[in-house]
Amino acid sequence: MGIAPKINGTSIKEPTDFDVEKYKLSKSGRVASGKMTMEIIAKKKKFNFSYAVLSGTELETITDILDSNTAFYSFSFVENGDTKTYNIYPGAIKFKKFRTDGVWYWKDVQFSLIEQ
Repeated sequence: MGIAPKINGTSIKEPTDFDVEKYKLSKSGRVASGKMTMEIIAKKKKFNFSYAVLSGTELETITDILDSNTAFYSFSFVENGDTKTYNIYPGAIKFKKFRTDGVWYWKDVQFSLIEQ
């Protein structure tokens, strides 16, 4: 990515791994002959984030935004020098707690942001 992504205008740590899924939303059914019909409703993206390790503060920055009572959020990042912005909603957030030198961290953090 190169520049920290933002959720609702707040910068979050650049992920260890970031990938994008593209998919089509469709409406389908069958006619009397049994032939399937399908209409493409929209093309959407799903943004998958992975972090090897986050500090408590770094994880809280993300969860404080996504755990609010708001359904949809703004997500932006820089791609090929252009800022891309999407309206998204969050999927589940997974993380494991571990301790080193008396300090707690979070590892294997994963979550997805899904285009509205």
